[in-house]
Amino acid sequence: MFSWLRTAAKSARARNTAAPDGPELVKGRVESEPGVPATEEPLKLIPGITAPMLVVLADHGIKSLEDLAGCAVDDLHGWVEHTGDTFTTHAGVLAQFGLSREECGAMIIKARVEAGWIEEPAARSEK
Repeated sequence: MFSWLRTAAKSARARNTAAPDGPELVKGRVESEPGVPATEEPLKLIPGITAPMLVVLADHGIKSLEDLAGCAVDDLHGWVEHTGDTFTTHAGVLAQFGLSREECGAMIIKARVEAGWIEEPAARSEK
């Protein structure tokens, strides 16, 4: 369903193979470029999303709550593809930030709640 996102991620990685990746590079970019790609204000308010992440998300076409809400954890975190005897690791959009699958999932769930797609999950009671 999100092959367009995976294709965009592959294209971005191909363009940046000679350049070092990482939050430090992106952070420098945020500070040096006043015209950082525009994102909607509510996206900036999702817990866990930092300014460098906003740049990477925008570069991959994720600029609104709905864009983020439509993502799967694999889109943000990455996934492993098993074909025959080989395993291929695909980096997600936010892989360079070292987030866990749970952190990526929490961001997506919060975006879905804020977008009105789902209701806030009830707090789990401990038994």
